[in-house]
Amino acid sequence: MKAVVLAGGRGTRLLPLTVYRPKPMIPFFNRSPMEYALLNLISAGVDEVYVLVGYLKERIIDYFGDGGEWGVEIHYSNGDNIKLGTAGATKKVVKHMDDTFFVVSSDVLTNLDPKALYKYHRSKNALATIALSSVEDPTQYGIAIIDSDGRILRFKEKPKQEEAFSNLVNAGIYVFEPEAFDLVPKAKEFDFSKDLFPRMLENDLPLYGFTFNEYWNDVGRPSSYLQATKDVFAGRLALPGLRTESLKGNLEHGGAIVTGRQCILRKPDIRGFAVIGNDVEIGRNVKIERSVIFSGVTIGDGAEIKETIIGENVRIGKGVVIQPGSVVGDNTLIEDFSKIGSNVKIWVESRIGKESIILPD
Repeated sequence: MKAVVLAGGRGTRLLPLTVYRPKPMIPFFNRSPMEYALLNLISAGVDEVYVLVGYLKERIIDYFGDGGEWGVEIHYSNGDNIKLGTAGATKKVVKHMDDTFFVVSSDVLTNLDPKALYKYHRSKNALATIALSSVEDPTQYGIAIIDSDGRILRFKEKPKQEEAFSNLVNAGIYVFEPEAFDLVPKAKEFDFSKDLFPRMLENDLPLYGFTFNEYWNDVGRPSSYLQATKDVFAGRLALPGLRTESLKGNLEHGGAIVTGRQCILRKPDIRGFAVIGNDVEIGRNVKIERSVIFSGVTIGDGAEIKETIIGENVRIGKGVVIQPGSVVGDNTLIEDFSKIGSNVKIWVESRIGKESIILPD
């Protein structure tokens, strides 16, 4: 079985974390969302994958290589994938698809069973099937209405609040028949949600929706990234390859911690949770609350980190306080006794001098 993985986007809403890495390669429990997506596909029987790369493609290609480590054959489609849109870029590799195939976004975290989606698609004799998840605010997604048989009657991309006729949203996971791409023009920008799905409806072609209740999160913002992290500790999101027993390292105040390799931790005070990358060194009397710290970070004595994402190779001095909602970009230095206010984004390569105060706009 074959699959296409969409991995060309820039992930602008996650800046500055996506300055030096594409969104599919953001560390999540010291692996990447794309790796989890790949493992889910493999569990469904996929043995050959075409990855549509674009922004910082070398990070993806260097990490996954030919797929041998995962027991799957990986090919890469380079070039103008972003300009072509999701459907246009997928059409470039459809010539390699001789049967029903998956198309998945590489930055989605979900417990959806791809086997169930595939079986549903085949049972409906569909030309395309969209996985649909229910959300409270559908305005950031494509939305759909389905009939009692699951056939999509109406679809709209990113509606305004007053136009939101459904809370069933496009989860970025699809099953296609190759013939669906006969509707997609060559070498022109063409998107699944804006172009292909509406065209299928106009032509009364069998477009179906597969509604599911399992966990789904597209980790599009720092807040949703931290929420997904919390959901793993709470048992709502199961990650392939991550043993839940590793999350039982409860420390003082009910905190739980997951670390990477070769870390030095001097008994930090963990509240809620902390996920820590490789080669991280944490000083004495450090408080970490519901935060994620990427690899190569050094945190000085007495620092306080609350609901924050810390990028790679960051140095945080003694007594530094970082308030909730903030993000610190890679290769940043925050000197002793500085304070970063709530919801502040510190750009990559920044230098914050001693005893500075950075406030939100």
